[in-house]
Amino acid sequence: MKKKTILRVAMLLASVMLALFAVVPLQTGAADRSDWMAALDDEARLNALTLPGTHDSGALHSIADVAGKCQSLSVREQLKIGVRFLDIRLQLVDNELRVVHSFVDQLTTFEDVLADLIHFIRENESEFLIVSIKEDASPKGSDIPFAEAVEAMLLAYEEVSGARALPETVGAARGAIHIVARYKDASIGLPCHDGWEDDAAFVLGDVYIQDNYRVADAEEKIADVRSTYAVARAQTHALVLNYTSCYLESCFPPIYAGLPAHAINRDTHSAMADTSEDGPLGVLVCDFITAELAEAIIGRNFT
Repeated sequence: MKKKTILRVAMLLASVMLALFAVVPLQTGAADRSDWMAALDDEARLNALTLPGTHDSGALHSIADVAGKCQSLSVREQLKIGVRFLDIRLQLVDNELRVVHSFVDQLTTFEDVLADLIHFIRENESEFLIVSIKEDASPKGSDIPFAEAVEAMLLAYEEVSGARALPETVGAARGAIHIVARYKDASIGLPCHDGWEDDAAFVLGDVYIQDNYRVADAEEKIADVRSTYAVARAQTHALVLNYTSCYLESCFPPIYAGLPAHAINRDTHSAMADTSEDGPLGVLVCDFITAELAEAIIGRNFT
């Protein structure tokens, strides 16, 4: 075997082992934060909040633990620890909406995820959810449009807001699921399909989005996340989506979310406790969120 091939194999094995270590939760116990928004003022504006969110919220499965997985907690568990922004990626397969991450099927359906969201909001009327929905892979064996399939399911529930803009205040948002529509031909939700830039920080309508996800190392992504805190503090946008998720291009092959998430989540946790500057820090859209990290993000609203 050539030396280059041996080196690449060794790097891959080392990276997988590090990634496995990286996704071990920082704590095993979790307080129930199902109703933490009850303590928020009805008149508080959404852009004055700091919210825990998850990237690829339904991505619990991977190929050889290298590609596909972005979370260790189920959507139901995420809601219980306080996550209020979810990022759901879908594919139409034989006219069924499957949860996927790119080409990796996540072994569940949108129907199941939506049932969890609806049950949660019915049981916790003080809360609200912002749910981003994206078509993440081309349809297979399907003869209905993606938008039609998604919206037929969403509009079956009165808890799903059909509004084309996000509410301005907590009081107006409570008790509902608000959609960020990252799919073409959407007729409900905040329209975000056209104009969503790839691997960039940009403004789309009245939302600021930092989603630089191809990075050389975790430190590069941490700098992106930290620079976005200043944007959120300014409160000049209706919402700031600050994606802490990324993958490392500097490794062979590019390493999935687990490895950089370990360092990024620790830095995010530290930033929440830093009260040297006041103000909200936006929606933190995390890979491999833990109860400890969600608690720190929630706590930022009450300092």
